[in-house]
Amino acid sequence: MSAIPLRPLDFGEVLDLGFGLFRRDYRLYMPLALVGLVPAMVATVIPTASEIDADVILADPGAVLPFFGLMAVGMVFSLLTWGALANAMDDRMGDRPGSIGSSYGRALTALPRLVSAGLLALVLLAAVIFLVAFPILALVTLATGATSVAGVIITTIVLFAMAVAVVGWWATHVFMLVPATVVEGRGPFAGLRRSFGLVRGSRMRTFFVVVVTWFITAMPGVAAYALAGSAGDLFAANPAQTIGLVRFWVIQIVGLGFQSVTTPLMMACAMVLFADLKARSEGTDLEAAARAMAG
Repeated sequence: MSAIPLRPLDFGEVLDLGFGLFRRDYRLYMPLALVGLVPAMVATVIPTASEIDADVILADPGAVLPFFGLMAVGMVFSLLTWGALANAMDDRMGDRPGSIGSSYGRALTALPRLVSAGLLALVLLAAVIFLVAFPILALVTLATGATSVAGVIITTIVLFAMAVAVVGWWATHVFMLVPATVVEGRGPFAGLRRSFGLVRGSRMRTFFVVVVTWFITAMPGVAAYALAGSAGDLFAANPAQTIGLVRFWVIQIVGLGFQSVTTPLMMACAMVLFADLKARSEGTDLEAAARAMAG
């Protein structure tokens, strides 16, 4: 019990230790991240860079299936990268040697469970949004009138606030899903339960870490567009057509360079928080067992 800290790490300490974990072995984490991020970037950018005619989609909805397939492949490679980073950081936190090959080997073994856990988490998000959105939308519509301008504005604001709250709640509770699934070897349902259990009692701390790490990982894309002088095209329907295909791919490659740093930083903060929450949880379990034996 003496090895367990007397108090949880605060928000700033989690970030500081996460940055330290990355800085200590960045020569391992950066190329490790690039191995998975390059195919993930290619698979997700090709649909964005491709011109899809709306008339063709209306005539044959199946024409977009290959693009959704590519995006799914990109998401799988992203999960694989996160899993490999979690494995490598778990090794280094335990003073064990880590390598790109061994980290990806273990991540590949856990990939079916990790993909299943990710799908389960998305189903949970969709279910929560459905259960929350429709009652709120019905109440707001009845209170303000669906056809009035004020009703439309209020409904939009309420739905946006609801979406932010639900996504924030969901992201907080599934933030430990990758370490629980990959490092601890849990199945999809067990990993999701483990993630929910770990953040219980530390939701605000976990939420703030989620917000900061989300900004860390989201900023590279914005920065790449800003450096190219195309920040205004970031949310265009088809940015590749707006700014040109060559320029668009250059921006993606620059963003990939940033992500080779920010993705390991995000996972390092997650692993530090995971280690702290795990120690706290196991310490509580040991204390409960000791009290039961003493009684």
